Amino acid sequence: PGVAPDDLLRRADPALGDAKSQGRNHVCLFDDSLDEALRVRHRIEHGLADALAGGELAMAFQPIVTRQGHEIVGFEALLRWHTDEFGAISPATFVPIAEESNLIHALGDWVLETSLAAVSAWPGQYVSVNFSPRQFRRPNFVGYIVERCARAGVAPERLQIEITETAIFDDVDHAAETLYRLRQMGFRIALDDFGTGYSSLYNVRKFPLDALKIDPSFVGAMGREREAAAVVQAVIHLAQALGLSVVAEGVETQAQVDLLHLAGVTHLQGFAFAPAVNGTDAALLAAQRFLEDRVSSLVA
Repeated sequence: PGVAPDDLLRRADPALGDAKSQGRNHVCLFDDSLDEALRVRHRIEHGLADALAGGELAMAFQPIVTRQGHEIVGFEALLRWHTDEFGAISPATFVPIAEESNLIHALGDWVLETSLAAVSAWPGQYVSVNFSPRQFRRPNFVGYIVERCARAGVAPERLQIEITETAIFDDVDHAAETLYRLRQMGFRIALDDFGTGYSSLYNVRKFPLDALKIDPSFVGAMGREREAAAVVQAVIHLAQALGLSVVAEGVETQAQVDLLHLAGVTHLQGFAFAPAVNGTDAALLAAQRFLEDRVSSLVA
């Protein structure tokens, strides 16, 4: 009672967004916290646009190493944003906001350009770049990737395209054709966060892939949850049968390193070996080529 029609419509918008974020068949009522969340969201969106123009963004690179010998074969490119107002903002917070606006394409262009500039200074490793669903569905995605690599002078085999099942599930036929064309040209394809989607087995069979990346939540729970260890083992067995490599992400402890070695994972990534580092330090690690696991060296 007493609420103007314009205010009712304004309040309905964040309530609708909250309901959508919880999946189908949800109803949410407006409260003041939603209004505040919407204001923060708008500040982040506008701040991200300024960050792109003002150079506030940075890339970090985390090594991906082989199980045997811990040779650095690649780096995952990770986006960082530190603001005066909010401090460090996680990509898990600002990337979805960019995804819902036109900012995702400008942001993705910057990430790819910066990553390709970095890999060109490494002796032979690849760079693994995450692409959001909206980026992957942009018109002529293949031509866009090819043109950017040609402009940077980077061979296709030195770029790994990381996508999640969310990016390919909406239109599997189009996604399969896109990935097939990229793979034919020599680009590497990795399915990220494997095991968290609804169509994992179907996707692995249908899509041309080079690697599966095991979600850190499974790696972190291996030592205390039998179910998580079983999922990791099943993913590794599946990959072996299909001739794919398996990258375990979020490896932080010696116990996890030992369990993953026994399970037969082919590659590891995480703080047990190295944190994500800036471009200069990544070039030094790339030239070094081999890493000891940090946990073992600290114990020794």
